[in-house]
Amino acid sequence: MKPAFIFVFALMMGVYVWLHFYAAGWLARNFAPHLAGALRLSLLIMALLSPASMFVRRMVNAPLEHLYTAAFIWMGLIFLWGMGFLVYDGFRLALAAAVRPLPAWAPRAFCAILAALTAVSLYNGFRTPDIRRFDLAVPGLPDRFDGLKIAQISDMHIDSGYQLVKFRGAVEKIAAEAPDLIVFTGDLLDPGIRCEAELERAVAALKPRLGMFGAPGNHEYYYGLDRSLGCYEHMGINLLRNSTAEAGGLKIAGLDDIRTAGLDEADVERVLAPLRDEPFALVLSHQPLLYDVIARKGRFLVLSGHTHRGQIFPFHFFTRLAYRYFYGLYRIGDSFFYVTSGAGTWGPPMRLLAPAEVPLITLRKA
Repeated sequence: MKPAFIFVFALMMGVYVWLHFYAAGWLARNFAPHLAGALRLSLLIMALLSPASMFVRRMVNAPLEHLYTAAFIWMGLIFLWGMGFLVYDGFRLALAAAVRPLPAWAPRAFCAILAALTAVSLYNGFRTPDIRRFDLAVPGLPDRFDGLKIAQISDMHIDSGYQLVKFRGAVEKIAAEAPDLIVFTGDLLDPGIRCEAELERAVAALKPRLGMFGAPGNHEYYYGLDRSLGCYEHMGINLLRNSTAEAGGLKIAGLDDIRTAGLDEADVERVLAPLRDEPFALVLSHQPLLYDVIARKGRFLVLSGHTHRGQIFPFHFFTRLAYRYFYGLYRIGDSFFYVTSGAGTWGPPMRLLAPAEVPLITLRKA
């Protein structure tokens, strides 16, 4: 492992465990001071549950699915509530210094608000993603591409039965839109699910006239790259790894996951070199990185994911620190870039202020 990865992982785990201790202290202070020690011990045990389940998931499939689903829900819950407690205490201190202390019923009211936010985030995490339709006016778009409909599936993270059900629901919605082209921009698979007939049946309803293409994400590596390649092939998805293809006259390039595969500017330039003279081309790149480099190499529509738009607020702020291109449509030079929030969830099956989506982009001649 790279030292930078080890440092970031250790920092995240440290913050995660600290949130448990902070939450235990907040609950004890506001509701049961005599149970402070028991609360800290209980939450420390819970802090170990989610990381342990991630390792177990790689070895055991369906029999423990409910266990690691519960562990991931806890991960999201402690993040939401722990950050909420921090905000509450900051507000309490500011108000006490300026005016007067909060009333005695304030902690209970605040917990009721957090409970409502938790319920909303779980509902959003389990529901089938909506189709997000929009037209993209492209200057100089060739006439043959005017009206072309492209559906993008990203960050589905199929690792369990409920994610597979959600994927089937998304497939039904996409099939009803009859897109010309369907692209997968990474993180379709995760440890916990087996690439069997279920996945092949799930995509059977997708019959776009120009086919299905994809580019790998970092979780394809976590799932096992060889297994992922075989699974994409079984589903009829043409996975592009630093290569190009053509569909109905449209040139499509797929980049390997930039960060996991260790791609640099020279690698990206080499992959895109054959598209330099194209009036318009499509690029699939899981992580929204090196956009300035890509924009210098042609006239593209670049589709990415990975950020989940933060998935659970206020994680948005941390994700924005890591990715300049966080969510939505961007334009750099003659190229357009769309970063989707993704169709599924990773870890906690929760979404707050970051709804899941399946973009359906219709190209229009500007």
